[in-house]
Amino acid sequence: MRYRGSVITAIVLVNLIVPLRFGFAQEQSKGKSPVTITSDRLEVNRKVHTAVYAGNVMADDKERGMVVLADKMEFFFDEKMERIQKGIATGNVRATIKEKKVTADQLELFPDEDKAVLTGNPRAWQDNDLITGTKITIFSKEDRAIVEGDPSKRVTAILYPKSEGAARSETQAPGKTDKPITTPGGS
Repeated sequence: MRYRGSVITAIVLVNLIVPLRFGFAQEQSKGKSPVTITSDRLEVNRKVHTAVYAGNVMADDKERGMVVLADKMEFFFDEKMERIQKGIATGNVRATIKEKKVTADQLELFPDEDKAVLTGNPRAWQDNDLITGTKITIFSKEDRAIVEGDPSKRVTAILYPKSEGAARSETQAPGKTDKPITTPGGS
């Protein structure tokens, strides 16, 4: 009887994982790197096109240069469960997006737009510079960010001056930038 239970468990796992892997395999066949997600628990619901990872979640998307850590991540797929349309990370969110590091209570990811929206005490670092507000929207492809505040919590930027020698050597190094995260209106 124990053997039969193992076989049923294996069949259920295959039925859950195959749709997810199919979408990622399709991406990989186009020369893209796979997305690796680890967690304590996974629940897939094919009827509503979702996958919910819970407990010590880590998502590593090498193609976009992004690693996200959170208590929970929920992914919304297209009808065929082949493409992620939106991801929501909640609880102790920490992420690295290219050279930027961010923390927040919630992070919404929009892969098709290369956009990330942080809410709930969002903070963003680039080098030693820090920006806080009530909402931070990062457009990775455009190397652009919008930081919003409200009357109770204004946008705050702590920007460290770069020494002249360090600024020259950083700008000469390939792939390095000394541009801080910018906000509209110079705030």
